[in-house]
Amino acid sequence: MGNKAFSYFLPRLCVILFVILCVGLLACNTPEGDPDTWDTARPLHDIYRNNFLVGNIVRDTNCFNHATRSGILRRHYNTVTAENHMKPDFIAPSSRPANDTWVYRFSSADTIVNAALNAGMKVVGHTLVWHSQTPAWLTRQNNGSPLDKDTALANLEKYVTEVVTHFKGRLIEWDVANEIFRDGLSGTDTIDWRNALRMNDSGWNTAIGPEYVELAFYYARLADPEVKLIYNDYSLNNEFKARAVYNMVKDINARYPNVMGRPLIDGIGMQSHHRIFTIPRSVEDSIVLFSSLGVEIAITELDITAAGRLLDQSNPPPWNETAAQRQAEQYAAMFKIFLKYQSHINRVTFWGLDDGTHWRTLDGSGAHGTLLDRNFNLKPAFFAVMNPYGF
Repeated sequence: MGNKAFSYFLPRLCVILFVILCVGLLACNTPEGDPDTWDTARPLHDIYRNNFLVGNIVRDTNCFNHATRSGILRRHYNTVTAENHMKPDFIAPSSRPANDTWVYRFSSADTIVNAALNAGMKVVGHTLVWHSQTPAWLTRQNNGSPLDKDTALANLEKYVTEVVTHFKGRLIEWDVANEIFRDGLSGTDTIDWRNALRMNDSGWNTAIGPEYVELAFYYARLADPEVKLIYNDYSLNNEFKARAVYNMVKDINARYPNVMGRPLIDGIGMQSHHRIFTIPRSVEDSIVLFSSLGVEIAITELDITAAGRLLDQSNPPPWNETAAQRQAEQYAAMFKIFLKYQSHINRVTFWGLDDGTHWRTLDGSGAHGTLLDRNFNLKPAFFAVMNPYGF
């Protein structure tokens, strides 16, 4: 080939090679050839194996015996949380014990934990101290009035200590305290985090006072020094609730800087029950705020509402292709943020395997908040999570 011919073809050859390279890069960003089913899609936990754990919930003790649900869990997730069976209503004695020997109801929780461990999965405990789903006798007298402080403190120490001890060595984290702050906070409420606590609807706070929070963490640390201790709450993309949580964790860890080798509170759990109207920047701002504390961040209960009466009580929007697309776009936006701050995020847990058993479906809200429809088909949201930058 002569010099003129070479100089003519070389620029065109470079253009062709550049186009081939671009096509190849785009192909790499395409979700695994758009798999048709959950059992052919690349496992989500494998996609994020270098970023963070990927989890989901177990609704009942038969989940690992259900071929499809067990298959989905095992293929796509490496971490599980019991949706209900480790809450005080399910574990504590249902009525006030006659003596100091409490007969706990561990059977269902043990079934879930052991099945998960046998499947090679990690387990998160959820939750020890909560204003809801907790037997009233732990904090109140038979007539409904608060217990005296000493009795409530003794109940708190005994319950947290004995439950954490029972599961010692089998869990990676405990949601120690859950949803302790009330809604509708303002800036002045968060100056002292104690002023932002739930009042009459929290039996622990009513009987003991604000110190119940740090004591719950303290008793848990003594019972199992290895398990990570998490504070968990919803709406933590709200700037005022986020600031209350920030001030609480900062204060407690400053006063308990070295409890058996580390600060008392290991991390903050952002529940992340979002809607398609959630502003992703608000989530990012809270992650930045919490990461400045030097604690881990867990996304603990992720779902995104895209239809139903949660979006509009008077005129609930239908679940259709438009809703599915908007939900997927919101999932992609969230995972871009999670990846951006992956050095601070240790876990992302979805709160539901499929729309058929999602809590917002079962309560009649019509939210369709998960990655799979009620027939376990992949939704656009699944592909958005597989490849948020290519969606």
